[in-house]
Amino acid sequence: WSVSKVDSPHRIIFNGTYSFPSKTDVSFIFTGESGTPFDFVYSGDMNGDGSTSNDLIYVPTDAHLASEIQFATNGSGASALTPAQQADAFEQFIQSNDCLSSQRGQIMDRNTCRTPWTKRLDVDFRQSLPTINGQNFILQLDIFNFLNLLNNNWGAQDLGSSNSPAILSRRSFSGQEGVYTFNPSFRQFNTQNVSSNYAMQLQLKYTF
Repeated sequence: WSVSKVDSPHRIIFNGTYSFPSKTDVSFIFTGESGTPFDFVYSGDMNGDGSTSNDLIYVPTDAHLASEIQFATNGSGASALTPAQQADAFEQFIQSNDCLSSQRGQIMDRNTCRTPWTKRLDVDFRQSLPTINGQNFILQLDIFNFLNLLNNNWGAQDLGSSNSPAILSRRSFSGQEGVYTFNPSFRQFNTQNVSSNYAMQLQLKYTF
């Protein structure tokens, strides 16, 4: 068995409204949700089952040990990365990731890593306008992901790691062992998306 891809064990929601004497209402809703599970896989079909990008990686006890993992030159010319450079980068990547570090010397368990917590604050302002011939109007401004409006570094939503990132590509064989490449510029998390930005919506409501 393994954890579901959509597992989210913790969720916190706060909401409230404050009404001013000027018939102005300010409401908010804050949602905090634990990250979604993911794992790291090889690029391609490693076990010959006909499915690609679903084979969990083996996490070496030390990426510098040729008996556990070997690297091939990645690229060509002056920008080529040597096997030693990739071993250094992969070892540093493992050390910086608690999920991988805790599984050294084994094939990692499925869906044991998690993305960061998602935190979002939505705010809306409602102003009741003077009644005209018995007709009621309300002007409302909704601000989604309000934290990002306050600070560009706040309200980021990671949408890039809920799948299985392929971080090792097999290039050849050394005997029965695969020889791989690793891209040191690989980014584990991705917050370059629409949900990480604030958005505003202005509406006029009419009641009778």
